[in-house]
Amino acid sequence: MSAIEKRISRHLLAGKELSIKNMYVVRVSNISREIRRRIEIPLNIELDRKKIEWKDNFGSGYYFEYRLKQSDFPKVLELYKREI
Repeated sequence: MSAIEKRISRHLLAGKELSIKNMYVVRVSNISREIRRRIEIPLNIELDRKKIEWKDNFGSGYYFEYRLKQSDFPKVLELYKREI
């Protein structure tokens, strides 16, 4: 397990969400790519995605918040404990 995978796993196991607004916490530049590449595909799981839409004076858009499903918690915890 790489350092990025450990940081992402630890954050998700703590029950916190990840998004482009807080990706600096796990020190990655593209959270959506790393979530898919480092967590979902290798573990064969899918994180909950919550679509957040925003609008301001300059435009609008959306981003996703990723959260670990309760059913996948044991799988990620087992992998994380094995690598410590």
